Amino acid sequence: MNNNSTLKRFAIVVILMATFCSASSAQGRGRYVTITPEYKPMSQQELEMYARAEYARQMSNKANFEKYQALAYERLQVLDYNGFIYYSDYALSFGWHTDKLYYDRGQTYEKLHEYRKAKKEYKKAIKAGYYPATQALEQCKENYKRWKKNR
Repeated sequence: MNNNSTLKRFAIVVILMATFCSASSAQGRGRYVTITPEYKPMSQQELEMYARAEYARQMSNKANFEKYQALAYERLQVLDYNGFIYYSDYALSFGWHTDKLYYDRGQTYEKLHEYRKAKKEYKKAIKAGYYPATQALEQCKENYKRWKKNR
């Protein structure tokens, strides 16, 4: 799918959302939009500009996510676990994620003996559809028991 068709689909969604919000506020449901005699819905041109701006923002966030994810994996290759966590935290702050990133964060937290954080990351990976994390989660629980016993 090319960028132009993606933009058109996004504009349609924005139009539908604006329509729904206006209709639902009149019925007392959803987000509140005050409709006064001065109320003027957005024009087609304004909606398109909004859609273009939102699309550009999303693409910028995706590019930043990919940039910091790459930096995180560079840190992981040299076994800088804290650096990996730092850059992956920053990458995730852009609103994008991958199931594998959550899994690798779980592995890293486990190596740092932060088992509770590791379990949370494995659960996020499972929820995102990365099912090898299921076995890793069970292994993490066992490792935590052994680590706690030997402490």
